[in-house]
Amino acid sequence: MSRLQSRLAMVAATLVLPLLYFHRATFSSDVFIARDILLVYYPLKQYWAERVSQGEFPAWYPYNGLGQPFAGMLISGVFHPTNVLYLLLPLGVALKLIALGSYVAALGGTYRFAREWGLERKPALLAGITYALGGYLVGISNNLLYLMAAATFPWALWGAERFLRQPCVRRAAAAALFLCLVLLSGEPQSFALCCALVLVLALVRPERAPLPRAASRAVLLIVLAALLAAVQIAPVLSLRGEARPTAPSLDLATYFSFHPLRMLEFVLGPIFLNPETDTVASFRLADEVFHSGVHSFWVNSVHVGAPALLLAGAALWAHRRRALAWAVAAMALLVLALSMGRHLPLYGWLYQWMPVWNSFRFPEKLLPYFMFACALGAGAGLEAVLREPALSRRVGQAAFGLASLCGLFALAEWRGRVFSSGVLGALWERPQPDIQDMLHGNVLLASVVAGGALGVMGAVLLRGRAPATVAWAVVSLQLVILYLANGDVYLVTIPEFLEHPSQMVATILEAEQDSGAGRPRVYGAAPELQEHEPIEGIDPIDIQTVNTLDSLWADTPALWRLESAKPYLPVVSWRAMSLLGIQQEPLGLPPSRILELFHVKYVTVGAGAYRRLKGKPDVIFAEIPRFDELLLRNSQALPRAYLATPVCVPDQDAARNLLFSRSFTPGQQVALECPPGPEHVETPTSAGALGQVRFVRYAPEEVVLEVEATQPAALVLNDAYYSGWSATVDGRPASILPANVAVRGVRLTAGTHQVTFSFRAPGQRLGATLTLVTLGLLGLALLLEWRQRAGGRASPTVPR
Repeated sequence: MSRLQSRLAMVAATLVLPLLYFHRATFSSDVFIARDILLVYYPLKQYWAERVSQGEFPAWYPYNGLGQPFAGMLISGVFHPTNVLYLLLPLGVALKLIALGSYVAALGGTYRFAREWGLERKPALLAGITYALGGYLVGISNNLLYLMAAATFPWALWGAERFLRQPCVRRAAAAALFLCLVLLSGEPQSFALCCALVLVLALVRPERAPLPRAASRAVLLIVLAALLAAVQIAPVLSLRGEARPTAPSLDLATYFSFHPLRMLEFVLGPIFLNPETDTVASFRLADEVFHSGVHSFWVNSVHVGAPALLLAGAALWAHRRRALAWAVAAMALLVLALSMGRHLPLYGWLYQWMPVWNSFRFPEKLLPYFMFACALGAGAGLEAVLREPALSRRVGQAAFGLASLCGLFALAEWRGRVFSSGVLGALWERPQPDIQDMLHGNVLLASVVAGGALGVMGAVLLRGRAPATVAWAVVSLQLVILYLANGDVYLVTIPEFLEHPSQMVATILEAEQDSGAGRPRVYGAAPELQEHEPIEGIDPIDIQTVNTLDSLWADTPALWRLESAKPYLPVVSWRAMSLLGIQQEPLGLPPSRILELFHVKYVTVGAGAYRRLKGKPDVIFAEIPRFDELLLRNSQALPRAYLATPVCVPDQDAARNLLFSRSFTPGQQVALECPPGPEHVETPTSAGALGQVRFVRYAPEEVVLEVEATQPAALVLNDAYYSGWSATVDGRPASILPANVAVRGVRLTAGTHQVTFSFRAPGQRLGATLTLVTLGLLGLALLLEWRQRAGGRASPTVPR
């Protein structure tokens, strides 16, 4: 095969293998819809497409937690170039293409980085397959931003490696752009780690250049990437003091810590899943044994594959005298230790001692960096085996030995339930016998498959003669093993769920079709669907999807332009979180006074808990018996905007205390945080006596109201108080004061007024200026370099 043919074959493999692997999505109309894909990304991307298609920039997002800045919400990925697809294609199709493209990008980026580090084509392809189609990346198909970040960082490291080897403007621009895209995908922790790895690339091989020069080049790339991403970074940094902390405590930060027991999955596959639903076998198992804190795993599989791990070990042995091999292994083990979060002290030390680190959470998010190192090790091991026949024989013998161990493990589990009853029984205080039986079957099957794969690999290495045949056999074996273990882990379903409202949503829309500007808010507090009996003719993922939509969870109501008051997205204001984040058991709702204050008219609750509390039957608006859920209607909810008598208080704490006091009358009074001065308390008048409020315009970044006030009063707009909002009264600037802790208030005199609220994202102009200037200077530098190179080619006698 010629060099060109070989290159074309690798390009075809990079494009085709991920699409074949995800054939259930590729060759059907089904779309990815599990977990955060449905809860977060569909609503966010639909909103982005709607606003941009109308020629507007989406600066404010009104659909969660009383509203929050859209550009300041890093997970919105508002500036990522793939968003263009949401303008051109249906929502589900666009997201599916981006997800499938991420797997192609992950395979291609790992392949290119492995080639840059000197691996031949087939070993580099093995590395790409192991990383892109391994358990972690397949399992993260339910969370778009982490998938996109994990798919992009191999390209960022590839670009950085090329620039560090041979610096030029073109390579600096490419590396910085890929590094910038890691952040623009919405994942700051991956960006921070990727920047750290760029520094590591400069430091672990200082023989390429003097150490200060190599380090300065790495810093240059990081600074350039940060300047390119300034349009995103500046709004995020400007909101740090107002948004709730992402990880306010170490306990919350270390939810989804990788449990050491799950390292068995590296070899055996996703043994802790229910094979019928491909989700965690039991909520209790996840919480009581693995201490996930949220009834599930971050990813349902972390399978790497026994052949890849054996080859990674072979690579470490073959390069045992090279410092680079041990440096990569040490970095990989460091990341693995960090991913274990609460099970090792390392993550806690960083949380306490490193100021930036305490804004990150969920340690298991770090695993793709460990998987990337394992994939590179597998590729390096295959290359060493192909190059050294003696090593090939040793690895083949080791494969047979490990296959025997897998067989013994399977025998011990079959005869004595050593793992499902012995190990898990010791860790699980209240084991579920049916779940242990399920795991028993999983372990038996996985052990046999892993042992069989190692046996086949041993036979290939011991009996194979042609290196090309051996290489293709190993690559094919790894691909088959990954598919058998992880091919069902990703979940897809029909796109109709995104196009037609659920029963609960349809009921609300019908009731509120004449509500005018600003529909009432909803609050989803129905408990998460526990282990349930299957429904004939309905797939488990469809049951979960319908339950999610009917329960009004997270941000799904935004798909039908209903606002969810429940704080879920990351830059909800700390003020709103302090009230709406209160969850009283057993219904999981904030106090009824808080719901009334903030325009929350509909809530979902568990029917059983509501009836045990002897709740009022007259507020039940709808019921879904199959999920044991009720939709309650709160007729006492205050309007979106109204006039009230101001009660001036000095600060947020005083306002909060007033809201819960018996002397406070919601709707007639408002706790207004007035400027310092004499305390002023006015006597409330009767409801409606202060005047009328009418909406002239209600848009995300601009609200215009006409007010007729019969006496001095405060206008309350039940949307989040946030810096960036400004107000005018009859065209003159007016101060916006925090009202009822979390929303906006403006003091008015008696008479007729037009009040306008306008939003401009803090830091947006500065960030956009920095990004545009950087792009302009970078473009100019590229032009000058191109002209210099072109001049050098045209005049060979001129020294370059």
